[in-house]
Amino acid sequence: MRTEEFTDGSRLSAATRFESLVRVSNAIGMHRDPEELFAALVKELHRVVRFDYIGVTIRDEKSNTFHKHSVDAETEAAIPPDPELAIEESDAWRVYQSQKPPDGAAAHLGMKRSTLQLRMQKLGIARGSA
Repeated sequence: MRTEEFTDGSRLSAATRFESLVRVSNAIGMHRDPEELFAALVKELHRVVRFDYIGVTIRDEKSNTFHKHSVDAETEAAIPPDPELAIEESDAWRVYQSQKPPDGAAAHLGMKRSTLQLRMQKLGIARGSA
């Protein structure tokens, strides 16, 4: 069975990661209350990914506005949105407009993804989340 090793040495099988993603999908379908949803997402995602906060941006079609919801993963306390960031400057807006995922670190550094991966490997830097 294929496993992935994280920077802390822990290993997760592909089956474990898949099962967790199924539970995440189920949580999204079950919970309508944002607090309950975030609590479920933090619990399930922490099984396979290390992170400090989680955020979701929801588009309201009627008003054509975006509502950002973020939660601290450790305390599950709500993080207020940054009032200085216009929605047109957000990742959610760029993804919505282009209908493509955001550019990764390699694009921001002006290099190919494979080049960045090779350099990270040479420096002993492991990608801690998938």
